[in-house]
Amino acid sequence: MSILRDLFGASSQTSDPGPWGVGMVRGWRGFGPGEAVDTDQAMRLSAVFACLRLLSEAISTMPLDTYIRANGARMPYRPKPEYLAFQPPQHSRIEYLSQVMLSLLTAGNAFVATPRDDMGVPLTLVVIDPDKVKVNRNSRGEISYRIGENDYSELDVMHIKGMTLPGRTLGLSPLGYACETVDLGLSAQRYGAAFFANGAVPGAVIEAPNDFSQPAAERFQAMWNSRHQGVSNAARVGVLVNGARLNKVSINPDEAQFLETRQFQVPDVARVFGVPPHLIADASNSTSWGSGLAEQNLAFGQFSLRPWVDRIEDAHGRLLTTHGLSQVFVKLNMDALLRAGTTERYTAHQIGLDAGFLTVDEVRRLEDLPPLGGAATLPKPPAAPPSMPPMQVAPPKGTP
Repeated sequence: MSILRDLFGASSQTSDPGPWGVGMVRGWRGFGPGEAVDTDQAMRLSAVFACLRLLSEAISTMPLDTYIRANGARMPYRPKPEYLAFQPPQHSRIEYLSQVMLSLLTAGNAFVATPRDDMGVPLTLVVIDPDKVKVNRNSRGEISYRIGENDYSELDVMHIKGMTLPGRTLGLSPLGYACETVDLGLSAQRYGAAFFANGAVPGAVIEAPNDFSQPAAERFQAMWNSRHQGVSNAARVGVLVNGARLNKVSINPDEAQFLETRQFQVPDVARVFGVPPHLIADASNSTSWGSGLAEQNLAFGQFSLRPWVDRIEDAHGRLLTTHGLSQVFVKLNMDALLRAGTTERYTAHQIGLDAGFLTVDEVRRLEDLPPLGGAATLPKPPAAPPSMPPMQVAPPKGTP
């Protein structure tokens, strides 16, 4: 359990896989003159927060289970390993997967501590702050993870990578590569806040003759406001004397252009995270992801969620292999998200039944219904091989 002591007592560390790896997530800077931006500040941009929320919550709410293939069919594996059951005092499945996804979406890497018992079976899964991990690779290609003052092997830390360049030990940080895009969005956001908070542009000005004294101008201003300010005085006729003129003031188009810049940032950020803009409330343009809700969900699952799901499943499958469960695999169930409407599903089932490659019970299983013959039964586990008797060694000749 020393890895847990190091984890919760470690000071912040950084990794150095190149200019965009872990450690550059908090405190990166764009190429322009903008201020340094960290992950917390980036999430204050609504488009970034919306993309992170959508992807992390979509995956963290998927059911996670362990399976094994028997007789050509996928069957649940029982008993499920305790560290994948997410029972107290562990985090819940939703918290765990959400932390993994947010690490991947911000840092491009997720690190999970896997402390083990004497038999080599993981006891729990703890997601590590990427800034507390330093990754090293020696001349033999062996990877080690430094947390605090100690180094740990790949048996102690499960490493899930995002998109990775050839020869690199770490995945690429989406926020690191999108630093200019995020910096531009935050700059426009700050400009808008300052403009409306500090702007001193009046709705109109009265241009008076040169012989107007300061006290006279102030009296004229007070009189004009008292007669024309407020809803009750709307549309009242005003009279200007002594050559005074009323000039309405409008916002400079260059100053108002930040609204267009902010609107452009939404699809630009969505492009970085592979999210269709309409799913983060940007309906400014018609979507090319399909005309129906089922088509849009299917495209979002295939192109946005599926790559992340496969990475998570593969990493946890390799974790099962480390303690002898090489035939067991982890599955995040995307069926509820990707399944078509009722009419489309039933039509597809009927085609399978008519063609003869599906049975009624197989169709019912696809619809999460029990077989017509009763409750489903699991195949019996293979019998353990008989134990061999202890080897008898003959005593050497001449021994009494």
